[in-house]
Amino acid sequence: MRSEVVRVRLRPEERQALADLCGDDRTASDVIRLLFRDQAGLPLPVGPAEALALRGTNEELRRIGINLNQAVRAMNEGRVGYEPHLDAALRRLLEGVFRLRADVDLMLRISRQERRRGSHGV
Repeated sequence: MRSEVVRVRLRPEERQALADLCGDDRTASDVIRLLFRDQAGLPLPVGPAEALALRGTNEELRRIGINLNQAVRAMNEGRVGYEPHLDAALRRLLEGVFRLRADVDLMLRISRQERRRGSHGV
């Protein structure tokens, strides 16, 4: 929920640049939030087409995570020879896949919330 208000003074040329970024379909608040989120490294909302592609990507990442987990488990259970370096590498990969999935989930959740609100941006 957006509850904080920030006031910013702009020069005329900055205000015009902001208006140019807005176009017909975005408010100044939408543009400022998008620019802020981008610069701060926060997840950006995605449109319906991108969301569909991201859901597919997330499913692929889930499958990769399952395979990595099975490889680690096989090594730990002695079904294959234990290699400490390989075990460590697989675990790092698995952690990376989980973090990436969490980021994609967050982007999709933000985008769903924005679509429900009927906003054009963040």
